[in-house]
Amino acid sequence: MQSNEYYQKLLELTTTNQALWQASIIHTDGSSPARLGMKMLIPLSGAFYGNLGGGEMEHKIIEYVRQNQPAEPQLITYDLGSGLLGEKTSTSMICGGSATVFIDVLHIPNNLYIIGAGHCGKALGQLAKLSGFWVHLIDNRENILAELPAACFHQKKYSDFSQISRELTFGPHTWIVIMTHGHVHDQQVLQQCLRQEYRYLGMMGSQHKVAETFAVLRKQGFDEADIQKIHAPIGIKIGSQQPYEIAISIMAEIICELRTK
Repeated sequence: MQSNEYYQKLLELTTTNQALWQASIIHTDGSSPARLGMKMLIPLSGAFYGNLGGGEMEHKIIEYVRQNQPAEPQLITYDLGSGLLGEKTSTSMICGGSATVFIDVLHIPNNLYIIGAGHCGKALGQLAKLSGFWVHLIDNRENILAELPAACFHQKKYSDFSQISRELTFGPHTWIVIMTHGHVHDQQVLQQCLRQEYRYLGMMGSQHKVAETFAVLRKQGFDEADIQKIHAPIGIKIGSQQPYEIAISIMAEIICELRTK
């Protein structure tokens, strides 16, 4: 049985948008330091919480989770010296038994960076927050940032966009939407993001504006493969005109990317 502290820590880690997995002992055979029902919370970095019996198996589980960052539940059986490997993962332990561990994905943070906190940015932030994304709103207008309602962001940041890549954490769960005020800085932001690692990169604009931007990127030496990854004009075609209609079209495209690819 886990202590209240364990579940308090689980709540703390998930509400602060940290990637989190839970490893549970679901079966043991023979001699093993692990006991049925033991659990451990494993964030991507920092301290882990709980107990899986200690020793090499526990270290292997933590290492496996942090190196592989599984997006789906995993079931792994560890040989603890039984000598009957089969499909078991080997260890150098000499207990004589085995233990089966269920690794559950509790939280994979999807960070959505909205570059531009205008009417469409605010509307998109609100919808994205309701859809489970961790929303970062970034703008170069301090007065606009000061007036943002809490319903449309988790974090807000000021940037003049010259070093926008420093404001983003890139990776396989990074989602980026570019819609700067008047589209003045869209190309500048796009250039800084294009060769980084991300899950989704979209830019608002007309077909004409997008074609011009892509032409400039080609002249600057960006590969066609990189350019074709950009979702632009952003959003699915639903005839949207108002900010929330535009936000719905963008959110629909993002959800499609999340759920089907």
